[in-house]
Amino acid sequence: MKYKALIYHAAKNLSFEEREMPECGENDVILKNVVASICGSDTDTWLNGGEMHYFPADVEFGHEVSCVVHEVGKNVKGIQVGDRVAPFPLLTTPNSRKAGFLGGFSEYIYCTNASYDYNLFPLPENVSDREASLIEPMSVGIRGADIVPVTEKSIALILGAGFVGFSLAAALADKGVPRSNITLVDRCENRLAFCRKEGFNAVSTNQDNWQQEVFQYTGSAYCVYGPGSNADVIYDCAGSINPNSTAPTLMEQGMKMLKYGGKMVAVGVHRRQVNINMPKLVFGLQDILCGSGNTKNYFEKAIEILASKQFDFEGAITRSYKHDDAIDAIVSTCDASSCIKVVIDYRK
Repeated sequence: MKYKALIYHAAKNLSFEEREMPECGENDVILKNVVASICGSDTDTWLNGGEMHYFPADVEFGHEVSCVVHEVGKNVKGIQVGDRVAPFPLLTTPNSRKAGFLGGFSEYIYCTNASYDYNLFPLPENVSDREASLIEPMSVGIRGADIVPVTEKSIALILGAGFVGFSLAAALADKGVPRSNITLVDRCENRLAFCRKEGFNAVSTNQDNWQQEVFQYTGSAYCVYGPGSNADVIYDCAGSINPNSTAPTLMEQGMKMLKYGGKMVAVGVHRRQVNINMPKLVFGLQDILCGSGNTKNYFEKAIEILASKQFDFEGAITRSYKHDDAIDAIVSTCDASSCIKVVIDYRK
């Protein structure tokens, strides 16, 4: 049996190939992909190449996916053909570096040493296949929200209102931070409108002196650069994808708003160097902590938040493509002004 796979070769060089289905091992399962969502690392790979994301040439890729079990090895217990599942990318294969090129843009994924609550997670009935394709990026935002302890009195500023930024805001709210205490900034109005609909403050960076509007929501406080935000934590979920840009990143601009004793949590991935003024960082008693990535418990928490129906995560899905149009889907996702999350639906 052969299956269709989307193959990464190099920047702006993808192709479909037919590959031979492997025989299912005794301890393994084969998953049939149902819905795959497109990650910022996938668009960065299209634009700039996959080396930073550990992609070798000529591999299947895609890692944000919901599946059904297609075949089960004879030693696998408790997993049945037809079960709806989400694979945890870091443990789906023995090589955690393969997490980014799992095969979510192919028709099937091979999962080794398959076990529930280890590398496969069953999906609740009230979580749709489209929602389940969002679990992996949600878990990144949830981990970012867990880096610094927060309370119902915390004030948070999130740089970047893409899906990870929104997921981080949702995770803070789930922890008890009032939505009115959470502000997201971005240049894309579609993202900001979605965040406002979900009850968060949202500020466009396209306007002059957008920082002043931020202060209206967060309050103002002393900063070593001048007037700053009173946010206890600033989260950078924007990163930087253009290696040739010379404009200040949102993280660099955020550091100039970080209050005395404030904390910056870096969640976004940066394609280029971020300039940090170390004397200001030291004299301002500021901390920078790294919060990108995920672990299994955050994957489980994402499923729990989806099942709670506190937020309209499916509403973040802007467009849906059939598998034959997966390359077009990835290219279209590079235009952040026209989408929040784009998915590939294998049922089309």
